[in-house]
Amino acid sequence: MTSISSNVSLVAFVRASLKFDPRESIALVLCHESAVLVTMRVNLDDMEATAWANLVGNLLRKVTENHPVDATLLVAYDELGNFDSAKHDAVANVLEDMGAPIRRSILVADNKISNFDGTDAEPYSAITSEPLTLQGMVTGRNPLRAKDIEHCEESSEEVQTIAVARKAEIFEMNPNIASIAQQIGHEMITQIAIYREAGEVTEEIAGWLAGTFSVKVGRDMAVLALAGTATDTQGIAEYLLGDRIVEDYQILEDGHEMLFESLAHIAGTPRANILCAVAWAHWTRGNTTQAMATLTEVMELEPDHELGDLFIKLIARGKVTKTALRKPEK
Repeated sequence: MTSISSNVSLVAFVRASLKFDPRESIALVLCHESAVLVTMRVNLDDMEATAWANLVGNLLRKVTENHPVDATLLVAYDELGNFDSAKHDAVANVLEDMGAPIRRSILVADNKISNFDGTDAEPYSAITSEPLTLQGMVTGRNPLRAKDIEHCEESSEEVQTIAVARKAEIFEMNPNIASIAQQIGHEMITQIAIYREAGEVTEEIAGWLAGTFSVKVGRDMAVLALAGTATDTQGIAEYLLGDRIVEDYQILEDGHEMLFESLAHIAGTPRANILCAVAWAHWTRGNTTQAMATLTEVMELEPDHELGDLFIKLIARGKVTKTALRKPEK
């Protein structure tokens, strides 16, 4: 596990895991034998302490099913005073009963990081000197936050031309699902490789994505390519529903970034489908907060978007993917 030797380093770890600064919520870093399994965020509210803690416990039991947890690190982001000692003790009791007692409780409030009781306070700005924070600044990797999605009024003529030709290619493909999965999967991996080499989403990549994500089968098979190889409906469903671990985590990461950045070049119908793919990748990697925020963008574009509605219902039930529950091997 990444070394967490101080309150500041724990907050920096949570920020790096979630890729944003939470508000009015608790972050729970669930561990087993000193390794982090998953970092989760749960909203704070004004519910009675025991009832709220039980809701948190029910969610955690779903997440940790078949995955033993023996310790929890807790960070509370509480400017309104909703996470009082009663709620802390209630959730601590729930975690104790689950065999995952709280090993450290941190409070982030009033631009300060402290122990839950307010002692040993340090300015929140101290996280800027932490290795995890510095690494993010040096690499410049896109945080993939929903609020940072680029708007695009109209795709360029080249992107539109390539998209039309790409749609025609898909309609001419062998209708056999195994054949389509193999072909689009191979082409998607090729586009990711081109993106890696170019270091940006070119108009050629954007056009290919726009055309592919304009067609339902193209969208589904392109998303499948981020997860792994499957050529039957059962295998495809298991990947898309998070019931199989992705085969190559680096492809998932690079493809996720490529899709996110492509939104700066793609307007119209394909955007909602690409946003669904971005949300799916967030969820697959364990970032349910940004997945739901991205799906909100989908429903604003298309209130009746079937895939967006399906993902919202799936995530809202508290399901966590097998990939998110396993430390990735890159």
